[in-house]
Amino acid sequence: MSATPTRQKKTLWLYGIIALLLIITVGTLISAQNIKTTAQKDAEAAPPDPSTITATVTREKLRTTVSLTCTANYATSTPLRYSGEGQYTAITIKHGDTVGNGTLIAEVNGEPLITLTGGFALYRDLKLDDSGPDAALLNEALTAMGRQGPQPARITEDTYEALNNLLDSLGYAHVKTDQPIPARYFLIINRAGLVTGNPRATGAIADGPVATIAEGSKTLSCTGTTGRLTPEARSGQKVTVPSLGDTEYVATLGYKNTSEAAGAAGNSQAGRQANGAEGAAGSNLNGAAGAAGGTEGERILTLDVGDKADSLRGAVNAELTLEETPEAHLVVPSSALYTRDGQTRVIVLGPESSNGSKAREEREVTVTVISNANGKNAVTGDLHEGDSVKIMREKK
Repeated sequence: MSATPTRQKKTLWLYGIIALLLIITVGTLISAQNIKTTAQKDAEAAPPDPSTITATVTREKLRTTVSLTCTANYATSTPLRYSGEGQYTAITIKHGDTVGNGTLIAEVNGEPLITLTGGFALYRDLKLDDSGPDAALLNEALTAMGRQGPQPARITEDTYEALNNLLDSLGYAHVKTDQPIPARYFLIINRAGLVTGNPRATGAIADGPVATIAEGSKTLSCTGTTGRLTPEARSGQKVTVPSLGDTEYVATLGYKNTSEAAGAAGNSQAGRQANGAEGAAGSNLNGAAGAAGGTEGERILTLDVGDKADSLRGAVNAELTLEETPEAHLVVPSSALYTRDGQTRVIVLGPESSNGSKAREEREVTVTVISNANGKNAVTGDLHEGDSVKIMREKK
């Protein structure tokens, strides 16, 4: 039997009411999820809690330091200048060569020009049985070359034999014992050195020195990062060069040599080699003696860093220690200190919680500042090396 029209209408109304109730229920649930209290909105809009910044208490000596800029160079540069007349007919050295006892550096008018190290001039041609400091210098140089054994301060037949052995090795004719040993064969230098830069070309002797040699060990020359050394710099202070490690080098205060020194490193024939070398033209350090003529802008510190200097290229940074506390103390950064009730305090943080909580116990400790330098403070108080202290934020 089919349903009557009245019954069908009731069924449709029932379905409609049920659908309406479902719509209302779903809408209510959605609205409830989107409705938030003012407190909830404020909480969500607020920035996250700032993280706690900490520092570790250390035990160290406090240092007051300034930055330096250093370059590697040799202690002294000396021109190889021959004082005779004529022409350089050959140049026999090149950049990087070592010049010392028995080095053939050039030919002058076809004759050898050989360097000897020493502090006295060969002011004359030497004959058999001649004696004196010049004879002693020649014998000592030949002995240092291994050409002969120890000799007296006198020209002997052994001297001639040793010299001829040297000349033979260089490709030149011997000097007979009945002939004087020409002083013009020799150029006296203070000590061995390295040829820096390219030597000159052949030509007139008057046109300039054969080359320039760097004497002594390679050192670092340091000045302030602005080009001026701090007035507080002194000899004996310590300098660290980070690119060379933690080693502390003792500094020597000196002055740049800004003018070319006069004098001659000429040959002994002219008798002008009282000190054996021309003044250190281009020398980096004029030593303490330059103090009278130096200006503050010319002051430099030199560091003897040994063979490590050879590994440096260009300018390097360094730190000069002006002052240092005599003993190691507990040290905290200045940003960890604050003042309350007239006392200096820090906040010491306890260990991190094992239950995952980020909160750490805080303990306020009163400290006494002993000294400070470069943003660090040496303190005393109820602190221990390794403690964590809270960095205090500036209030906005």
